[in-house]
Amino acid sequence: MTTPAGPAANGGAGGHNPANGRAAAAGGAGTGGASCLPPTGYAVLGLLAVADVPLSAVELKTRADFSLRFFYWAPAISHIRKELTRLEELGLVTATEAPGRGSRRTLVFEITDAGRAVLRDWLHQTGDDEPVVVKHPGLLRVWLAGQSEDPARVVEVVDRYLAKTRAAIDELQWGRRRAREIRLTDRPELRYSRAVGDYVLRRLYAELANLSQLRDDLTDLPTSPRPSFAGPPPLHDYTAGQDGPRPEPTDTEEG
Repeated sequence: MTTPAGPAANGGAGGHNPANGRAAAAGGAGTGGASCLPPTGYAVLGLLAVADVPLSAVELKTRADFSLRFFYWAPAISHIRKELTRLEELGLVTATEAPGRGSRRTLVFEITDAGRAVLRDWLHQTGDDEPVVVKHPGLLRVWLAGQSEDPARVVEVVDRYLAKTRAAIDELQWGRRRAREIRLTDRPELRYSRAVGDYVLRRLYAELANLSQLRDDLTDLPTSPRPSFAGPPPLHDYTAGQDGPRPEPTDTEEG
């Protein structure tokens, strides 16, 4: 594990003193408050644990953009700083001033032994009460396209998501090639992150196929209202008096 050199590493003169009394009071046993950590807090701990070197908030954001965003989310820099403050108060990370990073005061953070213990405890939980939340703004626009004066324009939305999905696939494939070049694939401790990367790549290819099918469906929309007998009854019978009487059910429908 890399430790920053110089007085700042020990909280000496000129270094960042992250309320040492408060952190010491937290100590190893004082991490009970960690049970209230949001998932993003564990994500920040995980990024620091995997890196195993001190990182600034900006560096954490960069790493999140290149990894977490593909399967979780990449929190904003302000959110990362908020989590780092919380983690430091709990004694789960330490903060020091980084030497030689220009005139601006830059803090770098490193996970503590207590932070690793909290992360391990969380990893061993089953997480049965953690719902998987899917929020797709593009699909929401498609779903509401019937309220638009020009619903055909929703195809442009799908086209943008198709382009973004292809770009994400290209980025992941580049990352896999780069990992092989610098022999990251030889590190056994990274087998889990590689497996998640493979999962994400398969999901993106499936998303690409789904979006393509969705686009095909949208460009071949029926021009006449759907009859009420073609499925569950509509909330409002917009077709009443337009399509004539409902046809008698066939023998197959009765059976």
